[in-house]
Amino acid sequence: MTSTETPAQRSLLSRRTTLLAAATVLVGAAAAGLTARSDTGFRDVLEPVQIAMSVLVPFFGVLAVTGLHGPPAPRPDADRRLTPRLVTAVGLAAGFALSGVLLAAVATGLAGGGWPPASRTAALLVGAVLVQVIAQLVGTGCGLLLRRPGVAMAATIVVPMGVTGLLGAIDSGGGLVRWFTPYGNAQALLAGEPTAALGVVVLLWCVTPNVVGAVSRARPHRAVPDRA
Repeated sequence: MTSTETPAQRSLLSRRTTLLAAATVLVGAAAAGLTARSDTGFRDVLEPVQIAMSVLVPFFGVLAVTGLHGPPAPRPDADRRLTPRLVTAVGLAAGFALSGVLLAAVATGLAGGGWPPASRTAALLVGAVLVQVIAQLVGTGCGLLLRRPGVAMAATIVVPMGVTGLLGAIDSGGGLVRWFTPYGNAQALLAGEPTAALGVVVLLWCVTPNVVGAVSRARPHRAVPDRA
């Protein structure tokens, strides 16, 4: 029986992805180690850990979906195969978020830092998961739209950073950054203070690119007529 597994599915278990996962955790551990001090609290450690990990997390989303663009055109069941890939990518993002929470907690404990109340800690945990899920969906959106893994991975860094820098230059108060960028929204989530900007960021950076990319991928390719 011929396997229907595509390169994108196999990539989640590939050596390259394993190394990328290790690098993501190491980046989080380094951020925790550099930040944790006796005069810093858990939240102060958690934010840089999650922000640092969110730079690499979208790469997994890119790898999960770019293999769907097989020549000469996607198979008829391609749009049905996208859903489990997105679910897997979101689950992986949540796993990285929780590993980042654990790294921050260990670093805070070892440094003798302070701890917030249980209710605030729970809000920070939820915020950490949302930060990584948003980052991952930025990755899947770039993968679906750009289709080339290397280009899409670069876009997950260049585009959000470019938009953040541009909006920061326009509005020095940071309001536009908080409302319209994943980074600004992440700061609010990792402060345990989510705002209505969460919905705007999810719509602009997660829903729209993934829906447009999925529709583009599912659209049948028309053969170029032979003019000879």
